Amino acid sequence: MMPASKHIPAETCSATLPASSQAAGYPSQACLLGSRQWDFWLLGGLSIVCWVPFFLFVDYSEPLKSFGTDMLPWVAFYLAYLVNYPHFMASYKLAYGQGRAFVSANWFQLIAVPTGLILISVVAYLFWDTSIKDSSVVTALNHFFSSVGLQTRVGLYPNLGSEALGLLIHLLYFTVGWHYAKQTFGCMMVYARLDNYHLSTLERNLVRYSLLSTWWLTWLYSNCSVGSYNFYELEIHRLGLPYVWYQTVYVAVALLYAGVLVMLLRKYLVEGVRPSTTFLIPMVALVIWHVPLFENPEYFVMIAFFHSLQYFPFVAKVERTRYERDGHAAPQKRLGLFFLLMIAAGYLAFDLIPDSLDTLTGSVDQFQVSFFIIAFMAFINIHHYFIDNVLWRFKNREVRELLLR
Repeated sequence: MMPASKHIPAETCSATLPASSQAAGYPSQACLLGSRQWDFWLLGGLSIVCWVPFFLFVDYSEPLKSFGTDMLPWVAFYLAYLVNYPHFMASYKLAYGQGRAFVSANWFQLIAVPTGLILISVVAYLFWDTSIKDSSVVTALNHFFSSVGLQTRVGLYPNLGSEALGLLIHLLYFTVGWHYAKQTFGCMMVYARLDNYHLSTLERNLVRYSLLSTWWLTWLYSNCSVGSYNFYELEIHRLGLPYVWYQTVYVAVALLYAGVLVMLLRKYLVEGVRPSTTFLIPMVALVIWHVPLFENPEYFVMIAFFHSLQYFPFVAKVERTRYERDGHAAPQKRLGLFFLLMIAAGYLAFDLIPDSLDTLTGSVDQFQVSFFIIAFMAFINIHHYFIDNVLWRFKNREVRELLLR
């Protein structure tokens, strides 16, 4: 991104890529949210500043330990209203707001996936008490798992309803980890484009698979064991995958990131260019928050907050540019109103509607779990991955032109 001999003032920000800087191989002075400093902090810098004291001092500092155990979950809960909820709701507005042609062209992600998720939840609710332990399908699946040396089992849940919800939660964590890695890749590629830091196909793929390997590692870390954990009163059974898979991926992660370091060094020595800190900071943040070597369970609840914060500059840039393009007055005030509406929509989708349905149906007393809270959370999180899968592609002309304008 930035040649070794050049420095871009953080307060300088142009919305376009000057032709002269492209031709000379110099970086542009473009940014997403007003200044490159803002982008740096939101795309990962702030998360690292918060991570450092917890990782280094939480075991030695009683105030930090107390805050991490007692206060941090509450802080994360309330921050969700301001950042996480608009993060999810904005993706619906940006995707479905592009019109019928866009929805039809991406029918699988925007029509088939939500329909399938709703059907699974309906089946789980209507057939909650159905027993599947003696099902021939369950028996055949477990026999297959045993034959290939896996400890993975289906039918561990007491009934079909909890089994279906449990599988949805597994899918939630699978897609969420994938989504985190892909969003980080997107942040880096946008800044590569803004700063005219050219990456070949091989170099892009090296960055991509290094980030994805972090997702593989965290997902296997949670599932290469037996046992269970609690998710809103629902006991989720781990998949019992072979521990050697986790060990193997740890080696792959180390090799891939070593490859990224070699690639960056080669570009500096051979091409005379180096990446900006804003290009690198999303990758550094992903590694320290997700790789088990650096994690601390005390602050795990903050990962979603920083992920949503990373999303903010992109949504803000697209919406503000749209207002300016369409000639709307006071684009900044309009952007503020947009986020207030997204906060309200998030409160309805995550809290008011599912909680009201649980109360009206008596599902907590009937099923001993908050059925609709879990179902809505699984639906929104899983579908969000598929929405972003089509929304933030460079081939999506609407978003590309607004983002890079």
